[in-house]
Amino acid sequence: MNNGTHEDLRKSESAFTIFSDPSTLPHIALLIIFSGSLYGAMSMDLFGSESQGAAIFVSLSISYMIAALIRPSRIGIFLLTVESNGDGVLRRKYLTKGVIKTLPVIILATLIWYGLNTILNKENLNDLKLILAMMFIAMSLFQGLTLTVGWIEYGRKIRGQPRDSRAGVYPSLFRITISLLLLAPLVWWFGYGTVNPSNANFSTNLVWFIFLITIVFLGVLMERYTKSFREGSEVDGVVRDRVYFLIFLTSCWHLLSSWRRAPFTVEQSSVGLFIEESILMSITIILAVWSLSKKGHKRGWRIFQGQSAIFWGVCFGLAYCGSVSSLTVLSEGSLMTTTAIGHAITAIVMLAICPIAISRVGLSEDLEAQIEISEHSLTPEEVPHSQSARVEESGDEDIVEIIH
Repeated sequence: MNNGTHEDLRKSESAFTIFSDPSTLPHIALLIIFSGSLYGAMSMDLFGSESQGAAIFVSLSISYMIAALIRPSRIGIFLLTVESNGDGVLRRKYLTKGVIKTLPVIILATLIWYGLNTILNKENLNDLKLILAMMFIAMSLFQGLTLTVGWIEYGRKIRGQPRDSRAGVYPSLFRITISLLLLAPLVWWFGYGTVNPSNANFSTNLVWFIFLITIVFLGVLMERYTKSFREGSEVDGVVRDRVYFLIFLTSCWHLLSSWRRAPFTVEQSSVGLFIEESILMSITIILAVWSLSKKGHKRGWRIFQGQSAIFWGVCFGLAYCGSVSSLTVLSEGSLMTTTAIGHAITAIVMLAICPIAISRVGLSEDLEAQIEISEHSLTPEEVPHSQSARVEESGDEDIVEIIH
């Protein structure tokens, strides 16, 4: 596992660069193709896929976990990555190589799937589907953690000189107003179905008015809840404000997704639901890959750097899609309520750990270096309590370690 390249180090700098790397794009395409096709097949029970779909998702996910582990080695580079040589990704040569580079993962997944069918009987395969469906709740928790850590990495990237946080009444009102302005079109699109709200019935208007009031209430609460964490000497308070606002907006999006799936709102089609879940999952994967790569680069963990992080992201994506697809089969029409709970969990997690998260960004280079040294060299009992700033910043180390 000794063949790390300068490319891996470079790709730890940008989420877009990591995710759009031509050498791993075939695997992203495989995630999209298999997730969509298996979801549809399981929903319609094509060729017995209702009972086999979970096993296929698990097999693919395990295969990409193994791919992530071997990627830093020479054999991993040879088997899994495509060299485009700057010729573009739409040429026949690249597309042919891309198909070839996905074959090792597909072959390994086929062997794992065959092993599962050999070991497990039909009843056990149904239990596997149930286990995968239950993982949706755990993945909703993981999604909240991953999204938050992704915004932490973004905040660290844009850190500037020490500046005061804008935490007064007017900046707070401004952030809440912007939140409402951004959410209003989504409420109109998803909640009212692009119909003029004046033509909607009283119950629909009441439901969405309560939602917007809830956002205002949460905005005021979170402004007060995070105010002390966004302030401090030797920190970029403006960056902390920005990271807080991005975390808050992301959690509001999940709250909106949860709200519109609740029994008291208008039902959406399963196709539209899957598309939205795919968008949210894609954002989660991008941020997960970025945070994994940044953390791997910083800690020297080669299996989490650069392209390896892509394979971990695909592994998570397949498992997440498998859990959603299994829920679709098992819930028999109650998928919306189940996913509503999942989105609510994600939002609550993000809001709850927001103060800890923003205390990890905006630090001066010297202070951040001191914290990194203390985290590596001191046990929790040895951390000096007199260094209050460090205590504040050390709170989410466990969160980061859970994800990584």
